[in-house]
Amino acid sequence: MTALKKNKLLMMLVIIFMLLNNSIIYAFDLEGKISKNVYIGEIDVSDLTIEEATKKVNLYIEENRYFNLIYNDKKIKIDKNTFDLDYKIPQLAQNAYNVGRDKDIITNIKTKVSLKRGNKEIIPIVSYYNISKIDELIKQLNEQFYISPVNATAEVINDKVAVTKGSYGQNINKQQLKSIIIYKIDNLNSKDSEIPITVLKPKYTSKQLSKIDTLLGSYETYFNPKNINRVNNISVATQATSNVIINTNEKFSFNNELREKNVYNQLREAPIILNGKPDKGVGGGICQVSTTIYNAALYAGMDIVEITNHSIPSPYVNKGRDATVCEGAIDFVFKNKYNTPIIVHNTILSNKIVSNIYGSSDDKSDIEIDTEVIETITNKKIYKNNSKLRKDVKVVEQPGRLGYTVNTFRIYKSNGEILKKELINKSYYPPCDEIILKGTKEVQNEVTK
Repeated sequence: MTALKKNKLLMMLVIIFMLLNNSIIYAFDLEGKISKNVYIGEIDVSDLTIEEATKKVNLYIEENRYFNLIYNDKKIKIDKNTFDLDYKIPQLAQNAYNVGRDKDIITNIKTKVSLKRGNKEIIPIVSYYNISKIDELIKQLNEQFYISPVNATAEVINDKVAVTKGSYGQNINKQQLKSIIIYKIDNLNSKDSEIPITVLKPKYTSKQLSKIDTLLGSYETYFNPKNINRVNNISVATQATSNVIINTNEKFSFNNELREKNVYNQLREAPIILNGKPDKGVGGGICQVSTTIYNAALYAGMDIVEITNHSIPSPYVNKGRDATVCEGAIDFVFKNKYNTPIIVHNTILSNKIVSNIYGSSDDKSDIEIDTEVIETITNKKIYKNNSKLRKDVKVVEQPGRLGYTVNTFRIYKSNGEILKKELINKSYYPPCDEIILKGTKEVQNEVTK
């Protein structure tokens, strides 16, 4: 007999011996029951039929169908079935029954022996549910528990900053609550759980705004009170940009403030500068407001982000210190670089615009503003012949104007000494050529009879 035949014979004898062993006879029972130590999830379904296992698992799931979400003294009962929940229990029971039966004979014997010795076989429970219905529940709960934070406010009254308290808000931590619900579904968990709440801090707290305790920078310009339309434009723009709080690292945009307060619909036609020439247009006068705020911002130490000068030097401020604006095209913007919010406060006193910027005394600096005309540009004289004017007549059609290039500096001082000098802007005012009409018409001498 060959060695190979001997090995086969030996193997067959081993199998026969195992089949005859009392402990293995149990493993091959034909009563249609699930093997010992087989679990569906945490549920022991040993020695049960498929039908019995299905009923037992369904009963366990029903016992864990509900759970409570708790917030303070409120308790909200949640039914998992509202999420179209399905564990596919019949399939799980069938899978449990198949343990020790659905492989080859040797593998099945090994499995049965392992179970008989106390080792467990766990059929994992997989849940199927409608995630959108979980999201909808969370949305409804958040609407119920949401509290909007209320900002503290600050405004300048009689040159003092008055602060009103705000309050914190709350909403549900949606992602965390979603994880809690899914955990309870997946793990057949029915224990009470706290609703996870996120505290919502207001943008401004009274603690923050109470640090606004001093005047950082101020500037004033004068206007003609007789130009009614221009005065209207100055008034509405001054009011729209007053009591504006600018947080740390936030920007103040002149155009945005006017747009948000619907100022552009309130403006009237008044004198403006258009293409380097005096003209009339809607909004004349608002540039004087932006200019006044610009200079207050310079003295307050603000970072100037966007600044554009007029094409003609303004009569109400020195060259290099004006700030023109135009809706949708040219803006004046500065940034609050301090760790404390600031307040822009404007007022009109008779024929004077006053802009004040308030902040923390910790940010107060000794600042001077200096301008330097680095170039004066001579305009040209242009003569144009005019056949309608007498030969000896000259008429100025367009007055001339010098041009300038001006540097604007901000100087930080301490005890009279210069600590830092920074270039803020280089302004260019183009020259305007003088145009003179020169008569060419010949005049005949009259003959006296």
